[in-house]
Amino acid sequence: MPEQPRAARRGRPPLAGLPERRRRQIIESAYAVFVERGYEATAISDVAAHAGIGQGTVYRYFASKREILDHVVDFGFEKLVGALEPHTLLSRPTSAAELLAGVQAAIVRLYAMLEHDPDFIRLVLVEANAIDKELSDRLLGLELLVSTIVAQELRRGVAAGWIRADIDPEVTAHITMTLVVPGLLQEMRGDNTPQARERATAGVLTMLEKALRPRDSVAAGPEL
Repeated sequence: MPEQPRAARRGRPPLAGLPERRRRQIIESAYAVFVERGYEATAISDVAAHAGIGQGTVYRYFASKREILDHVVDFGFEKLVGALEPHTLLSRPTSAAELLAGVQAAIVRLYAMLEHDPDFIRLVLVEANAIDKELSDRLLGLELLVSTIVAQELRRGVAAGWIRADIDPEVTAHITMTLVVPGLLQEMRGDNTPQARERATAGVLTMLEKALRPRDSVAAGPEL
């Protein structure tokens, strides 16, 4: 007897891209809950409840809360890099003034992001940094990414003559990143104001401008 053709399976076909969207949903919910409660105080059930899914669904995509944290930190990095827009520093500035304007714009964007998402720094720089060395190294890697871009432009400025030739581009780039830290600490304490941000940004730019200006232009003292 010839084999009868199988009846077509009923039910909804799988949605294209659903796994990726579900993972993103869980990561975004975990980010929100970690910020609100802290990593240690958050359970997988809290993440599932925030996402509006079952706890088993979370485990279908992530093996542990620690694995979710890795992706939450990556999500935070995306937000930070998106705010800094470091690629804008690769617009080939032709003067120290243009380079400083790029740095200033990045700082302004960073403060705007922190004002919109004030607990971001606490999560990424405190919660994640306290977990283990792996996450600490990833935070350092983010700083290295941005400072490497700045150092590249500093080297270009030295070669073109609009930045003093006796600076160390890598060291100067790392120092530039460090100068932003006091303003971030104020943000973490929640006591920053628009005026304080302006003073902090002006201080960073003033010190950086004096460090970059070629020696033969110091006497003339032109404003950059």
